[in-house]
Amino acid sequence: MPSRATIREVAQLAGVSPSTVSRVLNGTDANHMRPETKARVLQAIRELDYTPVKAARSLRKQRTQVIAVLLPDISNPFFSLLARGVESVAFTEGYSTLICDSNHSVEKESRYLDILLAEGVEGIVFTPVGKPDMERIERLLRRGARIVVADRRVEGLPTVEADNLGGSRKLTEYVIGLGYRRIAYIAGPKEVSTAQDRLLGFQEAMDEAGLAPVLVRHGDFTYESGYEHAQEILQNYHVDAIMCANDLMAVGALNIAFEKGRSVPAEVGVTGFDCAWYTEVVRPTLTTVEVPAYEIGKEATKVLFNVQICNKQLPVRVIPGGTCMPRR
Repeated sequence: MPSRATIREVAQLAGVSPSTVSRVLNGTDANHMRPETKARVLQAIRELDYTPVKAARSLRKQRTQVIAVLLPDISNPFFSLLARGVESVAFTEGYSTLICDSNHSVEKESRYLDILLAEGVEGIVFTPVGKPDMERIERLLRRGARIVVADRRVEGLPTVEADNLGGSRKLTEYVIGLGYRRIAYIAGPKEVSTAQDRLLGFQEAMDEAGLAPVLVRHGDFTYESGYEHAQEILQNYHVDAIMCANDLMAVGALNIAFEKGRSVPAEVGVTGFDCAWYTEVVRPTLTTVEVPAYEIGKEATKVLFNVQICNKQLPVRVIPGGTCMPRR
Protein backbone atom coordinates (compact mmCIF):
# COMPACT_ATOMS: atom_id res chain seq x y z
CA MET A 1 0.00 0.00 0.00
CA PRO A 2 1.48 3.41 -0.97
CA SER A 3 2.34 5.68 1.93
CA ARG A 4 0.20 8.71 2.69
CA ALA A 5 1.77 12.12 1.97
CA THR A 6 2.63 14.16 5.06
CA ILE A 7 2.15 17.83 5.80
CA ARG A 8 5.96 18.22 5.84
CA GLU A 9 6.18 16.86 2.28
CA VAL A 10 3.51 19.33 1.17
CA ALA A 11 5.43 22.17 2.83
CA GLN A 12 8.71 21.10 1.20
CA LEU A 13 7.17 20.92 -2.27
CA ALA A 14 5.51 24.33 -1.84
CA GLY A 15 8.63 25.89 -0.30
CA VAL A 16 6.85 26.96 2.88
CA SER A 17 6.73 25.91 6.53
CA PRO A 18 4.33 23.20 7.81
CA SER A 19 2.51 25.88 9.84
CA THR A 20 1.75 27.75 6.60
CA VAL A 21 0.23 24.60 5.12
CA SER A 22 -1.79 24.15 8.31
CA ARG A 23 -3.18 27.69 8.05
CA VAL A 24 -4.35 27.00 4.51
CA LEU A 25 -6.00 23.74 5.55
CA ASN A 26 -7.75 25.36 8.52
CA GLY A 27 -8.89 28.41 6.57
CA THR A 28 -6.92 30.84 8.77
CA ASP A 29 -4.76 32.23 5.99
CA ALA A 30 -6.84 35.37 5.32
CA ASN A 31 -4.80 38.60 5.63
CA HIS A 32 -1.78 36.54 6.68
CA MET A 33 -0.53 35.13 3.37
CA ARG A 34 0.23 36.31 -0.14
CA PRO A 35 -2.12 34.84 -2.79
CA GLU A 36 0.80 33.29 -4.70
CA THR A 37 1.95 31.48 -1.52
CA LYS A 38 -1.50 30.01 -0.96
CA ALA A 39 -1.65 28.99 -4.62
CA ARG A 40 1.67 27.07 -4.27
CA VAL A 41 0.36 25.27 -1.18
CA LEU A 42 -2.90 24.28 -2.90
CA GLN A 43 -0.96 23.06 -5.94
CA ALA A 44 1.31 20.93 -3.73
CA ILE A 45 -1.72 19.46 -1.98
CA ARG A 46 -3.21 18.46 -5.33
CA GLU A 47 0.04 17.01 -6.67
CA LEU A 48 0.66 14.90 -3.58
CA ASP A 49 -3.05 14.01 -3.16
CA TYR A 50 -2.67 15.08 0.46
CA THR A 51 -5.53 14.35 2.89
CA PRO A 52 -5.31 15.60 6.50
CA VAL A 53 -5.53 12.95 9.18
CA LYS A 54 -8.73 13.82 11.04
CA ALA A 55 -7.62 12.19 14.28
CA ALA A 56 -4.54 14.37 14.47
CA ARG A 57 -6.53 17.51 13.77
CA SER A 58 -9.01 16.49 16.47
CA LEU A 59 -6.23 16.20 19.02
CA ARG A 60 -5.01 19.70 18.20
CA LYS A 61 -8.47 21.25 18.25
CA GLN A 62 -9.87 19.12 21.09
CA ARG A 63 -12.84 18.46 18.80
CA THR A 64 -13.74 15.24 17.01
CA GLN A 65 -16.52 16.60 14.77
CA VAL A 66 -18.34 13.34 15.39
CA ILE A 67 -21.80 12.84 16.84
CA ALA A 68 -23.61 9.59 17.55
CA VAL A 69 -27.17 8.39 17.28
CA LEU A 70 -27.94 5.66 19.83
CA LEU A 71 -31.12 3.74 18.97
CA PRO A 72 -32.95 0.70 20.37
CA ASP A 73 -33.48 -1.09 17.03
CA ILE A 74 -31.97 0.05 13.74
CA SER A 75 -33.86 -2.74 11.91
CA ASN A 76 -37.11 -0.93 12.76
CA PRO A 77 -37.77 1.34 9.74
CA PHE A 78 -38.97 4.10 12.07
CA PHE A 79 -35.55 4.34 13.73
CA SER A 80 -33.71 3.95 10.42
CA LEU A 81 -35.60 6.99 9.15
CA LEU A 82 -34.87 8.89 12.36
CA ALA A 83 -31.16 8.11 11.93
CA ARG A 84 -31.26 9.44 8.35
CA GLY A 85 -32.69 12.70 9.68
CA VAL A 86 -29.81 12.96 12.15
CA GLU A 87 -27.20 12.22 9.49
CA SER A 88 -28.63 14.75 7.03
CA VAL A 89 -28.18 17.66 9.47
CA ALA A 90 -24.83 16.42 10.79
CA PHE A 91 -23.43 16.12 7.27
CA THR A 92 -24.34 19.69 6.38
CA GLU A 93 -22.59 20.82 9.57
CA GLY A 94 -19.41 18.97 8.58
CA TYR A 95 -19.83 16.21 11.17
CA SER A 96 -19.60 12.44 10.90
CA THR A 97 -22.31 10.27 12.46
CA LEU A 98 -21.81 7.03 14.38
CA ILE A 99 -24.90 4.80 14.44
CA CYS A 100 -25.21 2.58 17.52
CA ASP A 101 -27.89 -0.11 17.96
CA SER A 102 -28.64 -1.20 21.53
CA ASN A 103 -30.98 -3.96 20.30
CA HIS A 104 -33.49 -3.28 23.12
CA SER A 105 -30.79 -4.10 25.70
CA VAL A 106 -30.19 -1.75 28.64
CA GLU A 107 -26.80 -3.41 29.22
CA LYS A 108 -25.72 -2.89 25.61
CA GLU A 109 -26.97 0.69 25.74
CA SER A 110 -24.86 1.37 28.85
CA ARG A 111 -21.83 -0.16 27.17
CA TYR A 112 -22.34 2.09 24.16
CA LEU A 113 -22.47 5.15 26.42
CA ASP A 114 -19.05 4.13 27.77
CA ILE A 115 -17.71 3.64 24.25
CA LEU A 116 -19.01 7.02 23.10
CA LEU A 117 -17.38 8.66 26.10
CA ALA A 118 -14.05 7.04 25.19
CA GLU A 119 -14.46 8.05 21.53
CA GLY A 120 -14.93 11.68 22.55
CA VAL A 121 -18.10 12.29 20.52
CA GLU A 122 -19.31 15.86 20.72
CA GLY A 123 -22.99 14.96 20.98
CA ILE A 124 -25.53 12.14 21.03
CA VAL A 125 -29.05 11.93 19.65
CA PHE A 126 -30.40 9.34 22.06
CA THR A 127 -33.47 7.11 21.99
CA PRO A 128 -33.22 5.07 25.21
CA VAL A 129 -34.49 1.52 25.64
CA GLY A 130 -36.12 2.43 28.94
CA LYS A 131 -34.73 4.29 31.91
CA PRO A 132 -31.09 5.03 30.99
CA ASP A 133 -28.06 4.92 33.27
CA MET A 134 -28.03 8.53 34.50
CA GLU A 135 -24.57 8.17 36.03
CA ARG A 136 -23.15 7.48 32.58
CA ILE A 137 -25.23 10.31 31.12
CA GLU A 138 -23.86 12.75 33.71
CA ARG A 139 -20.32 11.62 32.97
CA LEU A 140 -20.78 12.41 29.28
CA LEU A 141 -22.28 15.81 30.07
CA ARG A 142 -19.37 16.66 32.37
CA ARG A 143 -16.97 15.85 29.52
CA GLY A 144 -18.78 18.41 27.36
CA ALA A 145 -20.90 16.08 25.23
CA ARG A 146 -24.36 17.36 24.35
CA ILE A 147 -27.29 14.93 24.52
CA VAL A 148 -30.75 15.32 22.99
CA VAL A 149 -33.42 12.66 23.47
CA ALA A 150 -35.41 11.78 20.34
CA ASP A 151 -38.89 10.19 20.30
CA ARG A 152 -38.80 9.58 24.08
CA ARG A 153 -38.26 11.60 27.25
CA VAL A 154 -35.55 11.59 29.90
CA GLU A 155 -35.94 14.03 32.77
CA GLY A 156 -33.45 16.88 32.62
CA LEU A 157 -32.51 16.41 28.95
CA PRO A 158 -33.88 18.31 25.93
CA THR A 159 -36.41 16.26 23.98
CA VAL A 160 -37.84 16.17 20.47
CA GLU A 161 -40.86 13.88 20.18
CA ALA A 162 -44.23 13.47 18.49
CA ASP A 163 -47.66 14.13 19.97
CA ASN A 164 -48.09 10.49 20.90
CA LEU A 165 -50.88 11.03 23.42
CA GLY A 166 -52.93 13.21 21.08
CA GLY A 167 -52.35 10.90 18.14
CA SER A 168 -53.44 7.85 20.11
CA ARG A 169 -56.59 9.64 21.29
CA LYS A 170 -57.48 10.58 17.71
CA LEU A 171 -56.85 7.07 16.39
CA THR A 172 -58.96 5.49 19.15
CA GLU A 173 -61.77 7.98 18.52
CA TYR A 174 -61.58 7.10 14.82
CA VAL A 175 -61.80 3.36 15.55
CA ILE A 176 -64.72 3.84 17.96
CA GLY A 177 -66.40 6.07 15.37
CA LEU A 178 -66.30 3.17 12.91
CA GLY A 179 -68.37 1.13 15.37
CA TYR A 180 -65.71 -1.01 17.08
CA ARG A 181 -66.52 -1.66 20.74
CA ARG A 182 -64.67 -4.76 21.99
CA ILE A 183 -61.12 -3.49 21.68
CA ALA A 184 -57.90 -5.04 22.97
CA TYR A 185 -54.70 -3.01 23.16
CA ILE A 186 -51.09 -4.15 22.76
CA ALA A 187 -48.99 -1.44 24.41
CA GLY A 188 -45.25 -0.85 24.32
CA PRO A 189 -42.82 -1.30 27.24
CA LYS A 190 -44.12 0.15 30.52
CA GLU A 191 -40.97 2.18 31.19
CA VAL A 192 -40.90 3.96 27.79
CA SER A 193 -42.53 7.40 27.69
CA THR A 194 -43.73 6.95 24.09
CA ALA A 195 -45.57 3.78 25.05
CA GLN A 196 -46.98 5.42 28.19
CA ASP A 197 -48.37 8.35 26.18
CA ARG A 198 -49.94 6.12 23.53
CA LEU A 199 -51.57 3.90 26.15
CA LEU A 200 -52.89 6.95 28.02
CA GLY A 201 -54.35 8.43 24.84
CA PHE A 202 -56.12 5.12 24.14
CA GLN A 203 -57.48 4.92 27.69
CA GLU A 204 -58.71 8.52 27.69
CA ALA A 205 -60.62 8.04 24.43
CA MET A 206 -62.13 4.76 25.65
CA ASP A 207 -63.20 6.35 28.96
CA GLU A 208 -64.75 9.29 27.14
CA ALA A 209 -66.78 6.88 25.00
CA GLY A 210 -67.90 4.93 28.08
CA LEU A 211 -66.00 1.83 26.99
CA ALA A 212 -63.54 -0.45 28.79
CA PRO A 213 -60.72 -2.31 26.98
CA VAL A 214 -61.20 -6.06 26.69
CA LEU A 215 -57.60 -6.30 27.91
CA VAL A 216 -54.23 -4.54 27.70
CA ARG A 217 -50.96 -6.37 27.12
CA HIS A 218 -47.46 -4.89 27.06
CA GLY A 219 -45.18 -5.81 24.18
CA ASP A 220 -41.70 -4.54 23.35
CA PHE A 221 -42.39 -2.82 20.00
CA THR A 222 -41.19 -5.88 18.02
CA TYR A 223 -43.05 -7.94 15.42
CA GLU A 224 -42.70 -11.03 17.61
CA SER A 225 -44.40 -9.47 20.63
CA GLY A 226 -47.31 -8.28 18.52
CA TYR A 227 -47.71 -11.75 17.04
CA GLU A 228 -47.56 -13.51 20.41
CA HIS A 229 -49.94 -11.16 22.26
CA ALA A 230 -52.43 -11.13 19.38
CA GLN A 231 -52.34 -14.93 19.33
CA GLU A 232 -53.34 -15.00 23.01
CA ILE A 233 -56.07 -12.41 22.42
CA LEU A 234 -57.60 -14.20 19.42
CA GLN A 235 -57.50 -17.59 21.16
CA ASN A 236 -58.99 -16.52 24.47
CA TYR A 237 -61.05 -13.35 24.04
CA HIS A 238 -63.91 -12.11 21.91
CA VAL A 239 -62.70 -8.88 20.30
CA ASP A 240 -63.61 -6.91 17.21
CA ALA A 241 -60.40 -4.85 17.12
CA ILE A 242 -56.77 -5.09 18.22
CA MET A 243 -54.98 -1.75 18.53
CA CYS A 244 -51.18 -1.81 18.70
CA ALA A 245 -48.73 0.83 19.96
CA ASN A 246 -46.57 0.59 16.84
CA ASP A 247 -46.64 -0.77 13.30
CA LEU A 248 -44.30 -3.73 13.81
CA MET A 249 -46.55 -5.17 16.51
CA ALA A 250 -49.58 -4.45 14.32
CA VAL A 251 -48.10 -6.44 11.42
CA GLY A 252 -47.48 -9.31 13.87
CA ALA A 253 -51.13 -9.11 14.93
CA LEU A 254 -52.24 -8.96 11.30
CA ASN A 255 -50.30 -12.09 10.36
CA ILE A 256 -51.55 -14.24 13.24
CA ALA A 257 -55.10 -13.16 12.40
CA PHE A 258 -54.61 -14.42 8.83
CA GLU A 259 -53.05 -17.66 10.09
CA LYS A 260 -56.08 -18.29 12.27
CA GLY A 261 -58.43 -17.61 9.40
CA ARG A 262 -59.79 -14.39 10.89
CA SER A 263 -60.83 -11.94 8.21
CA VAL A 264 -59.34 -8.45 8.53
CA PRO A 265 -61.20 -6.12 8.75
CA ALA A 266 -64.50 -7.99 8.40
CA GLU A 267 -64.06 -9.95 11.65
CA VAL A 268 -61.36 -8.03 13.45
CA GLY A 269 -59.84 -4.59 12.88
CA VAL A 270 -56.13 -3.91 13.42
CA THR A 271 -54.30 -0.60 13.93
CA GLY A 272 -50.68 0.42 14.33
CA PHE A 273 -48.74 3.60 15.05
CA ASP A 274 -45.78 5.29 13.25
CA CYS A 275 -46.76 4.88 9.57
CA ALA A 276 -43.60 3.05 8.51
CA TRP A 277 -43.17 2.53 4.75
CA TYR A 278 -44.39 -1.07 4.83
CA THR A 279 -47.85 -0.07 6.12
CA GLU A 280 -48.83 0.60 2.51
CA VAL A 281 -47.29 -2.66 1.31
CA VAL A 282 -49.16 -5.06 3.61
CA ARG A 283 -52.63 -6.06 2.55
CA PRO A 284 -54.98 -4.71 3.65
CA THR A 285 -53.09 -1.44 4.14
CA LEU A 286 -52.62 -0.65 7.81
CA THR A 287 -54.70 1.90 9.67
CA THR A 288 -52.13 3.86 11.64
CA VAL A 289 -50.82 7.24 12.81
CA GLU A 290 -48.16 9.05 10.83
CA VAL A 291 -45.22 10.04 13.04
CA PRO A 292 -42.55 12.23 11.34
CA ALA A 293 -39.51 10.09 12.22
CA TYR A 294 -37.17 11.83 9.75
CA GLU A 295 -38.18 15.26 11.06
CA ILE A 296 -37.70 14.13 14.66
CA GLY A 297 -34.13 13.13 13.79
CA LYS A 298 -33.49 16.43 12.00
CA GLU A 299 -34.98 18.59 14.74
CA ALA A 300 -33.13 16.71 17.49
CA THR A 301 -29.83 17.29 15.68
CA LYS A 302 -30.59 20.97 15.18
CA VAL A 303 -31.20 21.28 18.93
CA LEU A 304 -27.92 19.44 19.49
CA PHE A 305 -25.91 21.88 17.37
CA ASN A 306 -27.70 24.97 18.63
CA VAL A 307 -27.15 23.90 22.27
CA GLN A 308 -30.80 24.68 22.99
CA ILE A 309 -32.35 23.51 26.22
CA CYS A 310 -35.84 22.97 24.96
CA ASN A 311 -38.53 20.42 24.32
CA LYS A 312 -40.26 20.12 20.96
CA GLN A 313 -43.40 18.19 20.10
CA LEU A 314 -44.20 17.54 16.43
CA PRO A 315 -47.75 16.95 15.15
CA VAL A 316 -49.08 13.61 13.92
CA ARG A 317 -52.10 12.52 11.87
CA VAL A 318 -54.36 9.49 11.56
CA ILE A 319 -53.92 7.50 8.34
CA PRO A 320 -57.04 5.44 7.54
CA GLY A 321 -56.25 2.06 5.99
CA GLY A 322 -57.87 -1.14 4.93
CA THR A 323 -57.46 -2.93 8.28
CA CYS A 324 -60.46 -1.09 9.75
CA MET A 325 -63.94 -0.61 8.27
CA PRO A 326 -67.31 0.78 9.36
CA ARG A 327 -69.20 -1.75 11.47
CA ARG A 328 -72.89 -2.48 10.94
